[in-house]
Amino acid sequence: MTRAGNDARLSLDYVSVEDLNAALRVFRRLPLELLGFLVLLPIVLIGLSRLGTALNPPYGLYIFGWDLVTWGLLLMLALLFGLLWWRGRQVGRLLNDRDILASPVMSLLSVPSVLARRAQTLGMEWTGFYGPLRPTRK
Repeated sequence: MTRAGNDARLSLDYVSVEDLNAALRVFRRLPLELLGFLVLLPIVLIGLSRLGTALNPPYGLYIFGWDLVTWGLLLMLALLFGLLWWRGRQVGRLLNDRDILASPVMSLLSVPSVLARRAQTLGMEWTGFYGPLRPTRK
């Protein structure tokens, strides 16, 4: 029994409970950040529309054939992809998972199953999205 416990701790998949909780915090924060983007997007687009019209009335300011609203939308999409990539990399590093680190944006969907599997190997159970890690009941 102790040999199996030592083998689990020497494994590359070993993650401490603190790292699991930190990954869970990062994953829980992600919907709030996405909601912030959802709120910020129309504000930025309306502001850029008014700014473009104020700089060059009546049609607005065009750069390389696109108006400021289109450039702002492209910038917001790039920032959104950057946020998802950065949070995916953070969770991948905390969970020490090569699959998440290889494609952080697409692998964010698999984070709950990886968290639950890693918590189960440590004798903990995950109670759901907003629930804490707690010891497994026997």
